[in-house]
Formats: sequence, structure tokens, C-alpha cells
Amino acid sequence: MNNTLDYEKFKFCLQQDFLYVADCNRALLIIAAKANDTEIMGKLTCVAVGTFAIQNYYREHFIDCYLSGNHKKSRSCSAFTDFFMRVAYHNSVAEALAASYPCFYIYQIAVCHLVKGNTNPNNRYQKWIDFFGTDMTNNIIDDIIKIMNKLYKKYSEDE
Repeated sequence: MNNTLDYEKFKFCLQQDFLYVADCNRALLIIAAKANDTEIMGKLTCVAVGTFAIQNYYREHFIDCYLSGNHKKSRSCSAFTDFFMRVAYHNSVAEALAASYPCFYIYQIAVCHLVKGNTNPNNRYQKWIDFFGTDMTNNIIDDIIKIMNKLYKKYSEDE
């Protein structure tokens, strides 16, 4: 927000997010395919389309970050995406979405804080802040929250 983040660290973060989003797309589509509820299936497919748009936006606007699938995932990125993919394949729809929920929600909280904050003029990260503050990205996260709330009402406390 105050333009003090080292740009090399930002580039690394975007590269890792780019790789995460690719696996997130796969996991969301696996979960959508497992859903018995066509509304949930449709919303998850739309969320996956939105995450493809995020990757395309990254490629287009952050060319100097060298975004591609050729980078190696960090250990933490790999640990989470491996976990998410495993849960998507082997667990219920609700469990798989619960595994993804913190990522989506933390992004929304952080970006809302950045959007509402005072950024420095000529902030080199403003494109990123503005993009994640759009209705499109908020709608993606809101759709995940709506699905989670629907599933929460459907299942017992133990589940």
C-alpha cells in the first residue's frame, strides 16, 4: 500500500500466485464435476473462469514478472496446492471448498484493506490493488462464500 515492498519479492509472489491459480482452476473444476447440485456446479465453473481471467490479467499487465508455468513452486505453494488437489479429488465437495475458502477470503480481506487505504502517488503496485478491488474478483469470492453458506446449512454440525 505504501509502495515499499521490494519489487523482486512482488514478482516472486505473483509467480507463485500464477502457479497456484492454475492448480486452483483444476481443483475447482474437479469439485464442480463432483457436485450433485447444478447451481453449485455452475457457480464453481464460473469461479474457475474468473480465475482463468486472473491468470490472463497477470500475463498481460505484469509482463516483467515473467509469469508462466515454467517456474518452480515454492515449498509453501506446493504444499497448499498439493493439499487442495488431494482434497478436491478424494473428499466431499464441502470439504474441498472448505480447504480453498481461507485463500479466497484472506485475499478479499487484504485487498479490501488496501483499496480503502491511502496509497502513495505513483504506486507501482496500484494496478494489482485496483484489479483485485474490482467487482469481478469480489464476485468470485462472494460466490465461494455463498456456496459455503449453502453447504453449511445443508450439513450437520459434525460434517
